[in-house]
Amino acid sequence: MASCCSWLKRWRKPAKKVTLLMVGLDNAGKTAAVRGIQGENPVNVAPTVGFSKVDLKQGKFQVTIFDLGGGKRIRGIWENYYSESHGVVFVVDSSDIQRIHETRATLAEVLRHPRIAGKPVLVLANKQDRDGALPEGEIIESLSLEKLVNEHKCRCQLEPCSAVLGYGRTVDKSIRRGLKWLLSNIAEDYEAISERVQRDTAKQRAWEEQDRKERAERVRKIREERDRKEREEAEQEERRVKEKKEVEEGANMPNPFQPIYNVVHEADNKETGKGEDALQGGALNCRSKPKEDVESTKSGPADQAQKKSRKLRLRWRNNRVEPLRVEDST
Repeated sequence: MASCCSWLKRWRKPAKKVTLLMVGLDNAGKTAAVRGIQGENPVNVAPTVGFSKVDLKQGKFQVTIFDLGGGKRIRGIWENYYSESHGVVFVVDSSDIQRIHETRATLAEVLRHPRIAGKPVLVLANKQDRDGALPEGEIIESLSLEKLVNEHKCRCQLEPCSAVLGYGRTVDKSIRRGLKWLLSNIAEDYEAISERVQRDTAKQRAWEEQDRKERAERVRKIREERDRKEREEAEQEERRVKEKKEVEEGANMPNPFQPIYNVVHEADNKETGKGEDALQGGALNCRSKPKEDVESTKSGPADQAQKKSRKLRLRWRNNRVEPLRVEDST
């Protein structure tokens, strides 16, 4: 009876929510592994651009898996998901020997991050069905897996597998076994890991909010600077148009500053014109003088006789003609 009650309590207990990260280099088979776990055909899978989110039920766990792209340009976004992860699934292409050193460097970078160190890690050595794939021992040695795990205090397990050989209930047993191990290790320390996830998530959100505000402030300053430059350019253009208009108007106006010889020539012309006008006016005055005024200017009889007596006459003397006054002759 007691065992039945305990089983009933466990059955009624709500499923634990767990978030897992599926990371690794590009073309390692991450999406194929996720689809196989989900129950979809993993063959002919397109490369993941950005990330994809998968929700599924695994026993007493409600699992959310973030399948993150593995290209060099997109690996920088991985750390944005570290804070809310309870565990990590790192997928390795065991047949790609040329990139094994890049795989080791990437795995070391993931494990040394402060929001991943100490969390359980499952390493899937995928593509074991291909020729030339490295066995389990060589992969551990090539990745320096034992050293990395001890250095960053991460519980780790490696499972050689092939994600394309089955899906759903026929999924590779190594993938199923590795996922079960990972969820069991999370369940053993679920409270501490969940508390850490909440704390790291709060810090991540606060950092994102601060970063958002800083970006908004930078954008505001850039816009203000751009508006200021546009206003200055508009004012300069307006001044140039105004100056150009003033120059054009000044070119159409007569020049007030003339050479001195032009001024002198104009003054001479004015004086000459005044003199001619005065002469013409005098002549007109003479012509227009009335008869009475002319007659009034004539002198009296005595003056006329005196003028007559002063008239000169000519006389002959010794074959010379000399003037002779009338007074002398008389």
